[in-house]
Amino acid sequence: MATKNDLIEAQTFSRRRLLTAFVSGAPGGKELEPKAPLRAVIAAIALTVAVVLVGVFWGLIKPGLPNGWDNGTLIVVTDTGARFVTIEGFLHPVVNTASARLLLPSSGFSVIATDQSNLSGVSLGDTLGIVGAPDELPAPSALQNSDWSACVTDEADIDLRLGGSSAVETDGKAVVVESDGDRYVVDGEKSYAVADKDSDAILRAAGVTALNPVEVSVEWLNLFTPGTELAPVTVDGAGKSVAGTDLLVGDVISVEGADESERYLVQSSTSLAVLTPIAWQLYQLASGASSEVTTVAASEVSGLETAARPVGGEDWPAGGFESIEADQRPCALLQSDSSGVRTVLATQPASDAVEAGVSVEPGAGALVQAGGRGEQSTGILTLIDATGTSFALPGATEETVNRLGYDIDDIGDAGDVWVDLFTQGPALTEAAAGISPSVVASDE
Repeated sequence: MATKNDLIEAQTFSRRRLLTAFVSGAPGGKELEPKAPLRAVIAAIALTVAVVLVGVFWGLIKPGLPNGWDNGTLIVVTDTGARFVTIEGFLHPVVNTASARLLLPSSGFSVIATDQSNLSGVSLGDTLGIVGAPDELPAPSALQNSDWSACVTDEADIDLRLGGSSAVETDGKAVVVESDGDRYVVDGEKSYAVADKDSDAILRAAGVTALNPVEVSVEWLNLFTPGTELAPVTVDGAGKSVAGTDLLVGDVISVEGADESERYLVQSSTSLAVLTPIAWQLYQLASGASSEVTTVAASEVSGLETAARPVGGEDWPAGGFESIEADQRPCALLQSDSSGVRTVLATQPASDAVEAGVSVEPGAGALVQAGGRGEQSTGILTLIDATGTSFALPGATEETVNRLGYDIDDIGDAGDVWVDLFTQGPALTEAAAGISPSVVASDE
């Protein structure tokens, strides 16, 4: 058994060995060199940079709300599809895109897409917008402001199309139509009512040799400008002598040396009126006169004035009417060019499929200034979307047009009678867009 002295000597020996190990250096007499002191610092910096880059990348793929989001911005929530407009820090749900655009100034319009989580804690305001306003607005490049067609169906309805129609303007041909028991001749831009009495005889005199009236609606007929009624031509005072000549009021004359087709009607004791071929035929129908024309010397009628207007309607086609082919369907075609806007008669093959209603090419629409004839014009700017619904923009300004994403140059022209063919939606105004639908409902 070790004694106390043995234990003290063993402890002293261990202490010497430990002290010798500290002061004697490395084996072989070389001192150990410390590791590079900057290695840990560099590693720490690299780790910090990596963390920052990861944060930036995460921010790009999962953005938050940028500066200025809280006023005048349309926010679309990507994970729910909800839409809001921001007004003074409040999120206002908005019922459709058109309402949102009307609420926000065009100069600063912007859209932010974000997650619902980024909106937690933001105060909600009232729901705003115009119920029934369009959710998709046609792009400016997709506006179809002309070449609208309205073709008559077999049931006298209207196949209305914005683009995609096969209708082609007729080349000087006309069609006889019937609406509510009345007959009309549609030719070019005009519709001519036919007098009820002896309508068949009037149409024959006007050049219509084959009669098969097409039944049409009043709405289709109203697309054309009314012309002068087709009726027998009469002259007041027929049979009275014309002083200084052998002529009588009501005589039809031609002047020696002039073209045989140039005829004049002695309208009174002091004037001669041009008698076109169609007026000549209708005059014979009324007077029962023969086709005899009196040829006179120019000197014999030198004392008579030439009337300011021809006999009959000034807008009657001089040579009468030529009917469209039987295998063609009558259509109205809205045209627009440098000379203005007009509606003309057009046709398409009767074999082409038609259907009552409105057809608009996908994504297309129109932005037109609706106008009537004379004092009937409303002059209201109207937007038509891809569903074939028309939306009036009463009191619209240039800013209103800009808010919807358009320029003044994007606006076309169309008649009220065309716009009335579309289903009418609610009016689009900035004021209406800023009202809660619940308030509107309570006021009705």
